Amino acid sequence: MTESSPAKTPVPTGRIERRPDGYTLAFERRLDFPAAHIWDVLTNTDKVAQWLGMVTPGWQLGKEYRLDMGNAAVTGTVLQMSPGLSLQFTWEDPLGDESVLDWQVLETSDGALLQFRTHETSADFLTEGAAGWQGILEAFDDVAAGREPARASMDQWQALRDAYAEQFDVSPTMGHVDTAGIVIERWYNAPVDEVRGALDRTASELGIGGEASVDIADDGGRVRVVVRQPVTGGNGEPDEASGVLAAWHQALDAAGDHLAGDPWHPSSRRLAALKEFYGSSAGDA
Repeated sequence: MTESSPAKTPVPTGRIERRPDGYTLAFERRLDFPAAHIWDVLTNTDKVAQWLGMVTPGWQLGKEYRLDMGNAAVTGTVLQMSPGLSLQFTWEDPLGDESVLDWQVLETSDGALLQFRTHETSADFLTEGAAGWQGILEAFDDVAAGREPARASMDQWQALRDAYAEQFDVSPTMGHVDTAGIVIERWYNAPVDEVRGALDRTASELGIGGEASVDIADDGGRVRVVVRQPVTGGNGEPDEASGVLAAWHQALDAAGDHLAGDPWHPSSRRLAALKEFYGSSAGDA
């Protein structure tokens, strides 16, 4: 795919809605094409490969599928399929988290309306997912129009992620690597002293933090935490960086649980999944 040109300040086209049991990420896109054409782009495996990834064996009601997105593989089951109208399937990501994706294709007087929704139980990777799905749906538009999809840069994606976080007041969760080392940010709705205490507690429990710089600041009623830690470099740098990011991701999760008064127990399985995820993501940075 071609690299897109530098963009102006990104504007979210989706919505993050808070629900009693979590969050809904929702998009609606009006397209100047017949609904039958939009359904074909949504379900034809050759078309899906252009905007999302290689799906095997395709979307088939009641059947499991595998989606190869290049740097990651997703699996799930098609729960509902009404030809020409709606598609629903589970989505199990590389971290082992499962959500349900709903697609609706509606005919309009001037074309079609494509509706997309996914329901999430937590805010983990939610703003990152919002930015990612916006890019995927823009690629969908390109394929529908017969254009080659453009690919956003990492900087464009991160700027869009931050725009979703600010507009919908949902903390970003995914860290990244820059020239100085790892960087990971999290927001909390709690007093600064309580946040500092929770972070000190989790860092002690997990045995991390000695080499890190942790900035904690009140930002208009929410507390913004930014963790930076250098990596030593050399041949082992990617593996080291993914391990440090995974450890801090888990620590910041734990701090949130402590602040909410919820029980938290370290999970070696979750830590390993986070390390693998960050290791594969580093190749796209």
